[in-house]
Amino acid sequence: MTKPILVAIAMILLELSAARAGEGRLSLAKGETRTIEFVENPSTGYVWRFDREASENPAIVRVGEGGFAPAGGAPDRPLVGAPGRRSFRIEAVAAGSARLVFVEERPWEKRAVQRRTIDIQAR
Repeated sequence: MTKPILVAIAMILLELSAARAGEGRLSLAKGETRTIEFVENPSTGYVWRFDREASENPAIVRVGEGGFAPAGGAPDRPLVGAPGRRSFRIEAVAAGSARLVFVEERPWEKRAVQRRTIDIQAR
């Protein structure tokens, strides 16, 4: 019973350390791809998505869904209700700068509880 709690605490600490490390800026060469990740717990209904409409100049990149990887437990038997990581692939397709917006929300509510921006410099 304590293992899911420890996993949740570890995921929160990873998220905080990533934010402090300056995650939020990417420099990419044309054709280069990077993956970004957000902590997510879909059992609560909240999921991360790329918000193209709220982003600035998103045409210089291609954003693809990388999927969800649950934390804890065996790979074929993840812990029920445990958080995991949602990933997105970002590929530079043209030179320029952009600000990408990602939101965490329940799809049926359409009200973001978290919003993250990633500044892109593509060359």
